[in-house]
Amino acid sequence: MSSATKSRPVLKDEATKPAIVRAWRDVKWKIQPNTYNMRTLLMTAMQKAVDESEDSVVNEHDRIEAQGWLTDLFDEETYEKLFANEHFGNFVIIRATGIKDFEEMPIYARIGMHLLFYGPVQIRFLKWNFVRNLLKSQSIRQGTIYDQEGPDVVKRIADFIKTYEIDMSDVLVKDPKGYKTFNEFFSRKLKPGARKPAAPNDSSIIVSAADCRLNVFPNFTVARQFWVKGKKFTLPELLGSEVLARRFGNSPSLAIFRLAPQDYHRFHSPVTATIESITTLPGDYYTVNPQAVNQPLDVFTANRRDVCILNASLSNPTSAPNAPFQTLPVAFVAIGALLVGSVGWSFKVGEQVKKGDDLGWFQYGGSTVVCIFPEQANVTWDEDLTKASTGEWQGKEVPEIMAKIPPNAIIGTASATDTFGIEVLVRTGEKIGVCAPVFDAQSTSTPKKAQA
Repeated sequence: MSSATKSRPVLKDEATKPAIVRAWRDVKWKIQPNTYNMRTLLMTAMQKAVDESEDSVVNEHDRIEAQGWLTDLFDEETYEKLFANEHFGNFVIIRATGIKDFEEMPIYARIGMHLLFYGPVQIRFLKWNFVRNLLKSQSIRQGTIYDQEGPDVVKRIADFIKTYEIDMSDVLVKDPKGYKTFNEFFSRKLKPGARKPAAPNDSSIIVSAADCRLNVFPNFTVARQFWVKGKKFTLPELLGSEVLARRFGNSPSLAIFRLAPQDYHRFHSPVTATIESITTLPGDYYTVNPQAVNQPLDVFTANRRDVCILNASLSNPTSAPNAPFQTLPVAFVAIGALLVGSVGWSFKVGEQVKKGDDLGWFQYGGSTVVCIFPEQANVTWDEDLTKASTGEWQGKEVPEIMAKIPPNAIIGTASATDTFGIEVLVRTGEKIGVCAPVFDAQSTSTPKKAQA
């Protein structure tokens, strides 16, 4: 923190505390290390971000436009460093054009990043449980706020559409007045046919599960090399079961679908399948932003998540039209994140979903789906997605886009010796890969059943 340190933040319970308590807090503030106090300020900032989301006058769009809504907590120099330079945003490639675009990180995600990574390890360790509890409590509270009905809902939705420039042309209910709560809008449905799946009758084709930023990897080892740096990012940890993980073989492939706040927040089935099970695993509420995932923090395996096992109908693309298909497990892991406290499902266990069907939804915030295909499925991801995910393809830079990035902004986490992939913007239903399963006579069925 700079020398122009702000004074101790006044907490909500301050008025009910005896004078000696307030005085002791003042003394601690003066003798504690600046980095410790900074983390206290960041925790207060997170609470303020959620508090003000309930205020119809002070909304997210107004805060972004003002570029200074936290200056009562941070001096100008510190504010500029934390919220204009560090953890500013991420590069993505627009698949349709090949252009390398830049997306700013939402302010709450920037606060969450600093709560996780600001200051020496020793200081972070001292407040780690406080941070975990804060992120959880504020995520749950944010969901409660956005489940509220009332006259402010319409303005909140209109502001959100304006802030993120959301295209409403494909939305089933276009009028903000048609939603009772903000979360109902956030998990909005699209018009029928708005996201048609590629090759709907070809069970060898895998499609995107969401409007998202996508990475694909042939196995977990490659994923850890180029993207997910958490040491516990293994299939047993992700699924919460060693026994279940064994069904996927020694080298399962995976796709990581990251949804940002501006995205359509329903997810769809990448394959035709029957739902075998849905299991909720409790956990934390860390941000799933790439700048957290690219750090040695176990985000995906630590966060609260739902594990859905799909018994998928997969065929070999070289097979004759009437050849049987293979029934194999596919894990569809819906991972909650910072300020995302709820995951919903459109189908029940035992029901069948067709490729491209609306499978479920996330409530407010960014979130992620990790989809795992067994080794036996023999998946080959599309070449452009594979090259981007391993950093071989970086997209085409456009001067107008690069000029929008502040000169001092720190983008990403890679050092000079690291190679990281880059996410690709895709839409629900786009072809992303093909499977060519090795046929096992004991687990084959007829094509008619796969397309029922």
